[in-house]
Amino acid sequence: MKLSEKLYSNTMDLWNASAEKPFVVEMAEGTLEDRLFKNYTIQDYLYLLDYIEILKKIRSLSESEEMFSFLSTLIKGITNEVERVHLANIRKYGISDDEIKGFEKISAISDYVSYMQKCIDDHGFYGGLTALLQCSWLYAYIGETVVKKYSGKIAGSKYQSWFEAYTSQSYLKTNQTWINMLDSLGADLDDQTVEELSGVFRECAKYENKLWDALYEL
Repeated sequence: MKLSEKLYSNTMDLWNASAEKPFVVEMAEGTLEDRLFKNYTIQDYLYLLDYIEILKKIRSLSESEEMFSFLSTLIKGITNEVERVHLANIRKYGISDDEIKGFEKISAISDYVSYMQKCIDDHGFYGGLTALLQCSWLYAYIGETVVKKYSGKIAGSKYQSWFEAYTSQSYLKTNQTWINMLDSLGADLDDQTVEELSGVFRECAKYENKLWDALYEL
């Protein structure tokens, strides 16, 4: 069994739970309150800033030129997305750059980010790579699952673009490249390390569920 197959099978129940969270379902139906999506855009922006820094730390630990190049491309792409999409969406709500600088992460994100950083401390390069892949892969899974179930409603939802972003060919291609590289690098890992990484992956999925709940309760 490939490493990615092990990670997936051990976490699918939590991913299915994420795809049924009220926040996600109401986005699909177009009924999510504007204030909740506004808060989400702000918190997601703050989260991605940390996500990029963690990626840079993982890149510094990479031992192959191919992985270093892939992570560099990934960092550049996410950084451009943050500037071009996420900041633009925040400004649509009339929030100034000075106000953006004053925002603080909710505890659900702070705890999640701290855990991902700990994964690098405890499990090194593979721990960090596995932790961050979970987030990227989960969004692709949510996009695919929810679009299939709520396709008719999403077509008329004001949040349709969110689902389009995470089901786009470019996003899926990058995500699959990440999965393939982890499988290739992890092919010779011992059983204990695989079990540890599987635990990391599942724990990150738990944080994701807590995050969706926290965002809905803001």
